[in-house]
Amino acid sequence: MGNFGSRGSAPPPPPPPALQAHLHGVRPPYYNRYSGWSPGAAPLMPPLGVPAPVERHRTVAVHAGINIKGNSLRLESDDDGRGLLLAFSFDADAPGSITVYFFAQEDEELTLKATKENLLKPVTVAFNKGHDQEFKQPCGTGINVSQFEESELTKIGEGGVFPVAFKVDVAVSSNQELERAHEDEASKCLVKFAILVKKDNAEYGVRIVQQILWVNGARYVLQEIYGIGNTADENNHEDESGKECVICLSEPRDTTVLPCRHMCLCQECAQLLRLQSNKCPICRQPVGGLLEIEVDTESGGHRKVLNS
Repeated sequence: MGNFGSRGSAPPPPPPPALQAHLHGVRPPYYNRYSGWSPGAAPLMPPLGVPAPVERHRTVAVHAGINIKGNSLRLESDDDGRGLLLAFSFDADAPGSITVYFFAQEDEELTLKATKENLLKPVTVAFNKGHDQEFKQPCGTGINVSQFEESELTKIGEGGVFPVAFKVDVAVSSNQELERAHEDEASKCLVKFAILVKKDNAEYGVRIVQQILWVNGARYVLQEIYGIGNTADENNHEDESGKECVICLSEPRDTTVLPCRHMCLCQECAQLLRLQSNKCPICRQPVGGLLEIEVDTESGGHRKVLNS
């Protein structure tokens, strides 16, 4: 844009009537909005846009006791060729049990139940402590997808009925309770709700859509935050990369972009992002909100980020 009054240019156009009014002592229509204006002075301009407020949550790193390897979650054919069995790999720091539910729902008491138990009964399998374990439903307990409409399998049903869910109860011995008394995590139960996804080859896969963790009777909804691992790991050294804001490369990451959940910014750069780009610097999705996270890393073991 050029400057008015530059040599060789036409004179600037007269101001609009609303701005000429002050020359006669008449208040413009926006006078009450900007009370600092006085007749004879140039009217105040509206303030520049300000970024939306940042939500702040304090998160807790907890010892979940079990790690389900998400990329291993799958459905395998039963030996009879009619049913599909849930299978996955996992690590467990203590013994426990896994219960699989089809068409699962949380009731009013937040207890998991199978809504079609007459067709598909829940099945429970015990496991021992150990890493790189494999879980698979017993033969004859899987789901025959040909008995149901595709929409029943690939969508969450009315009333919050999920096509498949599994619950992991982790046992804690008395010795473990004494050793971890400061963590206040003697009772733990992890529930994962999923839908079925039809692949290009017409086979079905499994996609987790919601995760619940119960700790001593308190219910938490788990949210995956991409990039929080480097921040939450107290074993990282200061000179290690991956902990700094991706924009300024100096301040630690403490702000997550929503809805994509990339934790990649410091608070100051997150504010500037809303004014300048409003897109996530990692995936370029529009920014719907910002979430500042304070991570407590005093507890060890497998970590989950909790928002109660």
